[in-house]
Amino acid sequence: MPSTVTGVIQDLERVLLTPEEIGVRVGEMAARLNAELAGRVVTVVALMDGGLFFVADLLRKLEMPVRLHTLSASSYQGGTATTGEVKVNWPAGLNLHGQDVLLLDDILDTGLTLGAISERILEQEPATLHTCVLLSKRRPRLREVRLHDAGFEIDDEFVVGYGMDFRGCFRNLPCIGILNLDPAS
Repeated sequence: MPSTVTGVIQDLERVLLTPEEIGVRVGEMAARLNAELAGRVVTVVALMDGGLFFVADLLRKLEMPVRLHTLSASSYQGGTATTGEVKVNWPAGLNLHGQDVLLLDDILDTGLTLGAISERILEQEPATLHTCVLLSKRRPRLREVRLHDAGFEIDDEFVVGYGMDFRGCFRNLPCIGILNLDPAS
């Protein structure tokens, strides 16, 4: 189990992605979006809190006008596995009709959260919807989600760092790693 001083690299079993690897891939994702969405005003819907670092890094590399809306959504509620229930804090008055929407999230796991958000966005009839995630887990989905881009495909492991947390800790790590949950370590 993590030490009593949580949120440090020593609490990781291993580093999965270094800050350099993440930076290069986020740059590649931004270049693709810049080419595909050139000349448009893009409305970004970003899922927080886990996507904070990814969203900030990606948006700084986009070369088109951007409107930003953040949503709070979760199906984990503090654990390492989904509860199956998606909780979404949808802003009052958010109207995406006719807009080019870019939906950003940290990770595609079961598909429940992104599926629920995508469905809600599509109900508002946007002009386009691009969905990008930093991480996509190799696992069966409980709900299929159409992705425009995924930064990395990873095994079905619980990850922390670069915005992603375990019980509120580890978000500040510059890398993405696998948390050591073994109490004997």
